Amino acid sequence: MDLQDTFYLMAIIYMGIMFIAMIAVVIAIFVIKAKINAIHQQIERKLNLIVNVAHAGEDILDTAKKVFTKRK
Repeated sequence: MDLQDTFYLMAIIYMGIMFIAMIAVVIAIFVIKAKINAIHQQIERKLNLIVNVAHAGEDILDTAKKVFTKRK
């Protein structure tokens, strides 16, 4: 095996390893993106719940104001 063949073999092995690493990075990016989207949706649901509770409190307060202003 000549020196040139050795370098060709090393280059082929290096390209194969880098190709596998590149595929692993792309898969990792998609997994991380999916997890971030799931966390974002969970936060949105919790914020919507808080907003709904706040609006319900406002409705109760408005109703109480109407009841007490009618009594006077």
